[in-house]
Amino acid sequence: MGFFTSIYVQVGSSVLLVAAVLFFMWKMRTDGQAYYPWGPPTALCSAWLGLVALLLSVLLWWLPRADLWLAALLLILDPVSIGSGVLVLWMYRREKQPDDTIVLQRVQGKVGIALGVLAVVLNYVFVMTHKTPFTPVGL
Repeated sequence: MGFFTSIYVQVGSSVLLVAAVLFFMWKMRTDGQAYYPWGPPTALCSAWLGLVALLLSVLLWWLPRADLWLAALLLILDPVSIGSGVLVLWMYRREKQPDDTIVLQRVQGKVGIALGVLAVVLNYVFVMTHKTPFTPVGL
């Protein structure tokens, strides 16, 4: 498979994933508190996965050579922490007078988003300053 063919496959699969997520979010029920049981674990996962992603991003700077497994793990943790935080905010979007627990879960979601974005920024800065263009991370 050529270089541009693999890029087309990656971009195409990303577009299909985004389209599927938007389709399912559009089709989900919007009646009241249908998804509230998912809120606490999702908010907790967002904050903790964001923290783990940030710590692994900092670890990336101290390793003498970047590991392929670490790069693959960061490619999974960063979007999951950001996405789960967005999902928490989306779940409680219609709550006009939220309880204290909902307010704290929203804060956890925002913290997870912020930590995930900070981890992504650290990863991009590392790649832009330490790697030559078009070389894999572990080489």
